[in-house]
Amino acid sequence: MPSGHIKRNWFQRLRRRIRASLFSAGGYEFGAITVIAGFIGVISGYAAIGFYLAIGELLTIGFGPEEAELATGAAALPWYHLIAVPVIGGLIVGQLLRFLPKHQTRAVADVIEAAAIREGKLNLKEGFLSAGITVISLGSGASLGREGPVVHIGATLAAAVTRVLHLNPSVARTLLGCGVAAAVAASFNAPIAGVFFALEVIIGHYALHAFAPVVISAIAGTLVSRAHLGDFPAFHTAEYAIASFWEFPAFFILGIASALAAVIFMSGLDWADKIRGKISQVPYWLQPAIAGLGVGLIALYFPEVLSVGYEATSKALNGEYGFELLISLVIAKMVAAVICYGGRFGGGVFSPSLFLGAMVGGAFGIAAGAVFPELASTPGLYAVVGMGAVASAVLGAPISTMLIVFEITGDYNVTIAVMIASAVASMVTSAFYERSFFLMQLANRGIRLEGGKATYLLKSARVADHMTRDFFTVRDTEPAIKARELLVTQGGGMLIVTDETGAMVGVLSFGQLPADIFEGDTARTHVVREYMRDMPQTVKANQPLQVALHKLEVSGEETLPVVSSDNSHTVVGLIRHRDVMQEYNRALLESQGGDTRLRRRV
Repeated sequence: MPSGHIKRNWFQRLRRRIRASLFSAGGYEFGAITVIAGFIGVISGYAAIGFYLAIGELLTIGFGPEEAELATGAAALPWYHLIAVPVIGGLIVGQLLRFLPKHQTRAVADVIEAAAIREGKLNLKEGFLSAGITVISLGSGASLGREGPVVHIGATLAAAVTRVLHLNPSVARTLLGCGVAAAVAASFNAPIAGVFFALEVIIGHYALHAFAPVVISAIAGTLVSRAHLGDFPAFHTAEYAIASFWEFPAFFILGIASALAAVIFMSGLDWADKIRGKISQVPYWLQPAIAGLGVGLIALYFPEVLSVGYEATSKALNGEYGFELLISLVIAKMVAAVICYGGRFGGGVFSPSLFLGAMVGGAFGIAAGAVFPELASTPGLYAVVGMGAVASAVLGAPISTMLIVFEITGDYNVTIAVMIASAVASMVTSAFYERSFFLMQLANRGIRLEGGKATYLLKSARVADHMTRDFFTVRDTEPAIKARELLVTQGGGMLIVTDETGAMVGVLSFGQLPADIFEGDTARTHVVREYMRDMPQTVKANQPLQVALHKLEVSGEETLPVVSSDNSHTVVGLIRHRDVMQEYNRALLESQGGDTRLRRRV
């Protein structure tokens, strides 16, 4: 027997033994998920710190200084150096993109899509290749973030584990959140934020059966990060305190200003996303190099925009920049990030949103101090608040973003200010734009998840797939006794009344027939037309279930006629309210991991 076959048999036997030991009776709740979540946390944590160190190493090779001093060191480099590094990096990225579907790297939106409608499945090869391309992108100065790609690689590793163990979709979605939580926790040294980001953005609920394993995974990822990188916040800031309660209106206004910045930023990214596929004159493999040229030219004047820009963010948080420079950096970073995103560089939007928020908040704080010098706090405090507000609006995750801000700064004294500005920014942004950048990306793919997975399924499922074709029709000129016989035969319900052409002209049910119709010859001497009623609502067979549910609830009907997609008068079936709600409840239960078969089969 070939050695390869022996190895496969040995591996399959080992996998069955692992599954048998982990998922024996009662084992699922306490044994299996704990062990697997901890394992995923460890490997995702190592992936996150490896990703972080690889980017730092490439930045040192390309620009000289370490990431923490990138802007300062880059400012001293000759102009051709600042331009050459991003262009060369872009050329390499362009060649690697040929191996990815649609020639685009992966990030958070792909994880949300996998959790919502793809049963937690992600391609491992694409995940590692996308991560490698992002390392090269950010290591050569692309003005994007590293957290989104880290989230994707953590989720990809979790998906690989569930695929190897053949776990069911409900468990797969939970473990996908475990990989995300560990990756975020390891990247920011922020375990609490990692937990809530995974639950709020990826899994979409806080059910206990998901909460516990996600916490375990986040703790494992954090321990790995602290063991190798130390226990330090991502940004070092002075301890701030709110100067006066009269500042609270200013935090409210800062939330509005942050929402405006977030909307402009996301609009630019949306434009770049849509126009990227329409530029057929420029081959995809050349687009990153052109974007690298644009970033290099901007870096000649504002080297702070290079890569993730944490040095500039840290300086803004500590009040080291003036008003004009802060405003200039907001514009420069937005332009650079849009160019890189549109130019197919790999990277996320979390770091740019932190950067923009810090600059907007710092500028707002300087302006507030100039108007009310005795009431306003230091600009650094406003920078922290603005950072949380813009990031909340862009990510559409105010709870986890607020926690991230607290944990990466180590400053909880500005809690109320951050909460006010973040809540206002999120509400204003969602009222006038998409709820988050990730949902915007999915919407551009034709996937709208604003209402969650269950609502998306109602939008994507067709009425024709859930209607019943078991119904009776009766001519409007036939005697009422014929309608009575049909209603008795089908056990009540609704009859479709048609004219001589077969087109629907109304409906009839027992409730519309008078009580004396069953006495004497009344039912024989009166025709259906006398008792039928008009049907104000119908639904087409090709319409989504959500339309049917809306019409059922508005009309108050229990059943609606389904008409042909090309003929609004030909009835092809009936859609019942209970059937639509059953489908909705099934999708809702599944989206929350409530598989009734979970304890019996994993």
